[in-house]
Amino acid sequence: MKVIAHLSDPHFGRDLPDVTAGLLAELNDTAKPTLVAISGDLTQRARRAQFREARDFLDKLVPPYLVVPGNHDIPLYDVFHRFLDPLGRYKRYITPDTTPFYEDDEMVVCGINTAHGHTIKDGRVRADELASVCAQFALHPKRWKVLVAHHPFVIPKQVDDSYLVDGAAAAIVKLEEVSVDLILTGHLHVSYARGADAAGFRNQDHSILGVNAGTCISNRHRGEPNSYNRLEVVGDSITIINRVWNGTRFVDGPEKAYRHGRGAERLVKVSETTTPALSTTRV
Repeated sequence: MKVIAHLSDPHFGRDLPDVTAGLLAELNDTAKPTLVAISGDLTQRARRAQFREARDFLDKLVPPYLVVPGNHDIPLYDVFHRFLDPLGRYKRYITPDTTPFYEDDEMVVCGINTAHGHTIKDGRVRADELASVCAQFALHPKRWKVLVAHHPFVIPKQVDDSYLVDGAAAAIVKLEEVSVDLILTGHLHVSYARGADAAGFRNQDHSILGVNAGTCISNRHRGEPNSYNRLEVVGDSITIINRVWNGTRFVDGPEKAYRHGRGAERLVKVSETTTPALSTTRV
């Protein structure tokens, strides 16, 4: 079994120290995932001190990790850097690679940058970066293929279409051509863990599964507690478990299981478990 711990939106500068400590302990000592995938917004305002905090968190991780930037990792008020060097601090403190790549015998994981300086919060897919990740995926036809991005490409029906990354429809076509299975995203600070959309949401063709993570350690809640997603890959099956902070530790929340299908429905839902939502104060 291979395990991806999918984290998003830590927002260092607005992080909760007890949750941060609990998450590190879980990832390093208990869960021990194969890979930690972080889908952006490492900082609150792209300040150097916040990037240093994010760097310290990454340095403390024992498992390997893959990370992409979010819109909050671009300076908002520093107009010079926002337009001329939007990811300069991210590249200095985190990584210069905006299309990171990981592979093993079960899965191929690739990141893509959807954050750019000319918008405040919206994201867009650049054609050159999309072509780069598709070329990587095309080299690995028989494994689970996972894309990591900050802005959603696939959203539940109750989420407004305006939250989709610009260029999502065209990108999905390209990603389907290289048989991408999952897209791990953040940005919304909700985990697709409500009602029928617990732990994941397939696109209309049931060919790609969108998995959105809430904020893992920050106080910028959107009606949900802190959480992250645990993805367990076993052969042709994958189980997605929403791990929820209960005030003292992370516990299992809603989960779904899928398997590779045949024909038109490439991802078949096998099972679903829902649990009562844990309430939290909106910030």
